[in-house]
Amino acid sequence: MTKQARSEHTRRLLLDAAAVLLHRDGYAATSMVGIAQAAGVTKGGLYFHFSSKDEICDEVQIAATDVLRAHVGRQLAVSRPALRRLAELSRALMHWLDTDPTVGASFRMAREMGSVDERFVVFSRTWLAQVHEYVAEAIDGGELGTDVPLETAELLVVVTCVGLESVVSSRIVVPDSDLAVTLGKLWRLIELAERSPRPTAGAGA
Repeated sequence: MTKQARSEHTRRLLLDAAAVLLHRDGYAATSMVGIAQAAGVTKGGLYFHFSSKDEICDEVQIAATDVLRAHVGRQLAVSRPALRRLAELSRALMHWLDTDPTVGASFRMAREMGSVDERFVVFSRTWLAQVHEYVAEAIDGGELGTDVPLETAELLVVVTCVGLESVVSSRIVVPDSDLAVTLGKLWRLIELAERSPRPTAGAGA
């Protein structure tokens, strides 16, 4: 392995370890020493690559954003209604929260530290911008009624995804399966409600 390859490998080990610790323990409980120990790297090796914990947090969010953008790029390769892409994006997010520590760490950092420093909400805002784009496309394409405000539809998706992540990570609720399946059930409830016949005016009077 060349010197450059070893350096890149060490950097990757440090980022992976940081993501796991940030996702599991949160920002405050994650230390530079802990990251180095988890990665099996000396403290000097850690500071060779990263000057501070916040710099590592920035890199973790960049990695999570790359995951998001790769998913969106794959979606663009296939023609689908905007609402379908929105549902797939939401399910993908839940899957990443189960399987990709960079995404889980990014959401937890936003929840815990977003009010302190905007650098911690970079990934979350990128994801929100994509949700906004899909909802706007759905309204423009007639997939949502014109009486549905964009902000309301967008808020429904955000509250559902962020709320589910929050209650599961805090152990308030333990899903019977992974987060993606749980969100899928919520989407099906919404779809069933949309197809249900609407009561006519004066019904039951």
